[in-house]
Amino acid sequence: MKNQFSLSIIVLLTVLLFSFQLTKAQQKSGKTPNVIIILTDDQGYGDVGFNGCKDIPTPNIDRIADNGVKFTSGYVTYAVCGPSRAGIMTGRYQDRFGFGRNPLLAPNDTLQGLPSTEETLASVLERSGYSSMALGKWHLGTHKSQYPLNRGFDEFFGFLSGGHQYFPEEWTLNDISEIKAQFDGYRTRLMRNNGRVDEQEYLTDALSREAVSFIERNRSKPFFIYLAYNAPHAPLQATEKYLGRFNHIEDKKRRTYAAMVSAVDDGVGLVLNKLEELDIDDNTIVFFLSDNGGPEQHNASDNGLLREGKGSLYEGGIHVPFAMQWPGTVPAGMVYDKPVISLDMFATAVAYANAMPLNPIDGVNLVPYLSGQKEGVPHKALFWRKYDQKAYAVRKGDMKMVKYKSENDELYNLSDDISEQTALDLTGDKHYDDLKALYAGWEVQMQDPVFLGLMQNKQYTQLHSERYQIVNPYYPDVLSVKIPEGYELVWNDEFNVDGLPNKEYWSYETGFVRNKELQWYQPDNASVKGGLLCIEGRREQVKNPDYNRRSKSWRINRETAEYTSACIKTRDKFSFKYGIMEVRARIDTSMGMWPAIWTLGVNGRWPANGEVDQLEYYRHDGEAKLLANAAWANEKMQPVWDSAKIPFSDIVAKEPDWADKFHVWKMEWTEAYIRLYLDDELLNTIDLSKTINADGTNPFHQPQYILLNLAIGANGGDPSNTSFPRKYEVDYVRVFQQKNDKNL
Repeated sequence: MKNQFSLSIIVLLTVLLFSFQLTKAQQKSGKTPNVIIILTDDQGYGDVGFNGCKDIPTPNIDRIADNGVKFTSGYVTYAVCGPSRAGIMTGRYQDRFGFGRNPLLAPNDTLQGLPSTEETLASVLERSGYSSMALGKWHLGTHKSQYPLNRGFDEFFGFLSGGHQYFPEEWTLNDISEIKAQFDGYRTRLMRNNGRVDEQEYLTDALSREAVSFIERNRSKPFFIYLAYNAPHAPLQATEKYLGRFNHIEDKKRRTYAAMVSAVDDGVGLVLNKLEELDIDDNTIVFFLSDNGGPEQHNASDNGLLREGKGSLYEGGIHVPFAMQWPGTVPAGMVYDKPVISLDMFATAVAYANAMPLNPIDGVNLVPYLSGQKEGVPHKALFWRKYDQKAYAVRKGDMKMVKYKSENDELYNLSDDISEQTALDLTGDKHYDDLKALYAGWEVQMQDPVFLGLMQNKQYTQLHSERYQIVNPYYPDVLSVKIPEGYELVWNDEFNVDGLPNKEYWSYETGFVRNKELQWYQPDNASVKGGLLCIEGRREQVKNPDYNRRSKSWRINRETAEYTSACIKTRDKFSFKYGIMEVRARIDTSMGMWPAIWTLGVNGRWPANGEVDQLEYYRHDGEAKLLANAAWANEKMQPVWDSAKIPFSDIVAKEPDWADKFHVWKMEWTEAYIRLYLDDELLNTIDLSKTINADGTNPFHQPQYILLNLAIGANGGDPSNTSFPRKYEVDYVRVFQQKNDKNL
């Protein structure tokens, strides 16, 4: 008894000492911790050194377990990729919001992915001042509204689909607009933020590089990294650098798998080394896990003693390699046997970020259990469901009930039978009744799947004939005109007839016109070919027929123009009052270029006739910007501007290849306001109750006509070092008005 008492005192003192050290470490840092989740794809439970792997060394992954804790009963919320990731990203069982299937590649469908009701960990941490980056596999929706930057992340480098080819030479599709089948997403170019980039490195290495770069750039503020490696998910592809390490493995599939895991391990090492180099490792929580168990037959993974693998609700499908480090806060070299789940990463992160999720979460802050501040188990029970298979499982303590590919429930004591080989007798077993009741209580809180998934791929395609009808951002739009609800198309030019612009629609400005620009406007610089209007800027000399060197007018005292371009307009041919005007165009952003999409009122002298600029691209205060403006007149007939100026650097940061793409500029015009959009993002709202000329008239209550032009010089900057010709391409101009509108 005396020895037992002494042992209890020692244990208590150890717990108190560690708790004191934990508090002291947090007080010392004075910072909220960085958070890194490193997620592999389809990695087997037995394929890390900390779980006993012999043929694939993983020294860097093992460092996480050595520096912190190895969870021997670590789980994910689902046995395949997409739903498992939805749980990780939200901290909630994915069935709570109908994410019970693996989502399809369906870019037109807002339901195929994470619903807008759900907050991501990035969104929650953002409220506490965190910067965040998602890397690698997203698989939480391919509709634009579901892109990582629209779900809380500041940066993204990776791909949207459920898998990807690893070698750059196989990334032959510009983006998802060129897909024709579910697995075409594997061949798209990688994304940086919302744009596409030409990457040259092996996929795993590129992801590791970008993670290290993000750490470097954000070392002085709290950050969150979601590093979702595609490896070792099929296709099995590795470089000679990694394959050469495993010549001792005879099985070719296993050798390639090992090489892919080794590439991940190298990347983990780079991340950990960078944290240590910057002396921020003590203030960074690092998690490592796989998204589900290994599909042993498909990728030669090894789940060890666990039964079955990916897709299964037996242990091999949901019980994964799982480790965590937080040096100075979580004890080093710890082994934790009580069941934990991937949802706990979210809960742990937000607890120390002092961030409050809007939705109730299912995860638990693990640190108090690891430090000894809390006794007992983190979870009363853990739950799983596969809706389509009518399969389910629940674990409480060591007992697990599972129904998977069987007629009846099965009961296992995992402490005695981790391989689930011998089912226990259910008759009168109190554990079984308890587990059955727990699962029933949990299931009623869940939601049926809200989308058809990968297993219903063929059915979905039959129901959605428009599935792959996506406008290609690099080419003219060949799809039918999409008319806004409640509106009708009243005027449009699709530029589908090669030659000169339609003379029934367009006229031309000529000569030197405005703003002391350098170009001479002439009709020859506007042409239609291949479904596009091309306004071409050229470096060529044109004599000014009105030249008079003694004139005070800049339009006359210039003997020649060194550049030519075009401005076309619908004046006296078409004008409209109220409605929606859409222009899809690809603009030239070279130095000296000043492309514009704008309208002018049909009556009055400028600016009293009113000007609306859906687009102006030029250098304002020396910085390239996109402008969305309206102007009217003051008492001196000078313009009063309502202007939004968006730095072009901000745009290309989100979409690096922005200038290579077509974009849609839209004006929504009513009696009360004008709203200006770029790719459906609102740039500026002009309140028409305030747009009053000095004479009391409102210029935006009269019809306006359309102008498209490419100016050169002046606010566009100095074009002298720019190569010519330059091209400003317009795909279409469309005007819609409300049906039965009195202004038609």
